[in-house]
Amino acid sequence: MPVTLTVADYIAEELVDRLETLINGTEQTDVVEVVRATRLGTFTPQDLQIVVMQSNPEIVPELMIPGNPPAEAWSLTFNLYLHMMPSETDSEVIDQKRNRFSADVRKVICTPTATWHNFDGYSIDANFGTLENIESGEGCGGIMMPLTVIFRTNEGDPYTVRA
Repeated sequence: MPVTLTVADYIAEELVDRLETLINGTEQTDVVEVVRATRLGTFTPQDLQIVVMQSNPEIVPELMIPGNPPAEAWSLTFNLYLHMMPSETDSEVIDQKRNRFSADVRKVICTPTATWHNFDGYSIDANFGTLENIESGEGCGGIMMPLTVIFRTNEGDPYTVRA
């Protein structure tokens, strides 16, 4: 029996699809892979890798819709970890690499420009949070880019999208 995806999963799949356009894509950053985190974190950090980690969804009371049937509004943050592991001999300014990587990620997420925040009709809004530089003693650093997506579902039915 095929698995039916929740609205949150459809949004995540669309996000990953957009990010995967950076693999051998036309932007300046050539990403090696896009990974959705598993419970065990079964991936090895690599240079120019994106790891998508979903936070817990939160209810948004002011965006709920009463009626028959009522609609629930949810806020879901995806933390995008943009891994960077440049060579010790790389002389390019690290801030330029970070700026380019985050700009390219933001650009592909925001395509198509007029409707990017709707995630193929599954959400009502999306916003980027504050970028956070990541430094690690093991040579893996980069950026954490939060993206919060707001969506509605029928009350008690996380599989059915509502406008």
